[in-house]
Amino acid sequence: MIECAACPLKKSSIFLQQSPQELATVQSLKKAEWLFAAGEEILREGQSDAPLLTLLEGWAFRFKTTEDGKRQILSFLLPGDLVGIQQNMSDASAHGVEALTEVRVCVFMPDALWELHRQHASLGFTHKSEI
Repeated sequence: MIECAACPLKKSSIFLQQSPQELATVQSLKKAEWLFAAGEEILREGQSDAPLLTLLEGWAFRFKTTEDGKRQILSFLLPGDLVGIQQNMSDASAHGVEALTEVRVCVFMPDALWELHRQHASLGFTHKSEI
């Protein structure tokens, strides 16, 4: 399992530098890493027990099943994107997520986002001015 301090996503210019205390908090909330093969479902539509995930490697997509049984792609997910955050805001996921390529995700406790903002509120409101 990759330690948060050595996360390859930190090299990206779109992410802010984190203090040692912030990194320690994020690490304490990380539970595991999971691998998914291309075509494997990461999150089910209607799932109510999904953990919070960060896409570490690979590509995935969010989809919604239409009334006629077809799937509509809502968005593509790239490394650094959160998966399951929408389900964390409601009772169940309104969409599914599927791996487009082989995917590695960091798995966090379901309430990790709330705990992170509770301990380090500024992480929820800061952004890089270049973006």
